[in-house]
Amino acid sequence: MARLAVILAIAILGYLLWQGLKKQSPERRRKTLLRSVFFGLIGIVLILAATGRVHWLMAAAAAAIPFIKILFGLLLRSLPFLQIWQKQRQAKADQSSPAHTSSELTEDEARQLLGLKPGASREEVIKAHKSLMQKLHPDRGGNDYLAAKLNAARDLLLGKS
Repeated sequence: MARLAVILAIAILGYLLWQGLKKQSPERRRKTLLRSVFFGLIGIVLILAATGRVHWLMAAAAAAIPFIKILFGLLLRSLPFLQIWQKQRQAKADQSSPAHTSSELTEDEARQLLGLKPGASREEVIKAHKSLMQKLHPDRGGNDYLAAKLNAARDLLLGKS
């Protein structure tokens, strides 16, 4: 009897979710559906852990998935900056007197940082800087170092001092 009640409750929740999804835009519908499935799976794992059917470590791992997803996204966004930083460290170690300090960028590094090709126009530089800054601004989960590097690259390519 308890199993029938659980199946009925899941069916009712599914129906209510479906009715709510019909009123939303396709993009929002997709996000809501993914979020609902995700939290449903988390709920199932937590119920199984509470009833002793799954080890508590498995429940903790399932609860950590959203944080891992956020950290993975930040890592992917910062990968180009980490590569440039690694190249600068390697060049500094190879040469006794580097051509420039780590706070200065060359034009090639600045273009690479902004994802631009040689000969990019002023508007392309501004657009690339704005796009990356929206993703990596310290107020949106980025950090001050990356924002400063983006600003330095923009200033160098636009000829500011």
